[in-house]
Amino acid sequence: MSLIEDPELNEVSALGELVPAFSGLHVLEIGCGDGRLTRRYATEAASVVAIDPDAGAIEDLRRALPHVDARAMGIEQLALPPHSVDVLLFAWSL
Repeated sequence: MSLIEDPELNEVSALGELVPAFSGLHVLEIGCGDGRLTRRYATEAASVVAIDPDAGAIEDLRRALPHVDARAMGIEQLALPPHSVDVLLFAWSL
């Protein structure tokens, strides 16, 4: 039996309340997995850097959303220019 993350869609509601529109925003998503949350905003955002240490999940994300800068890495390896991100997402990831 597989785990259904956020079956009540609380995460989606919270995301909509915090960031009503991603248009023109530069997003960093930490712990993106295969892009479950990324799919909800990636087509609207100006740019997305999505990272996760699971290389297999990142490959799935790259196939699904080729315009997303998906990287198989941990946060300690990430280097981005200062002030290059408008929104930081970190959900269901420890």
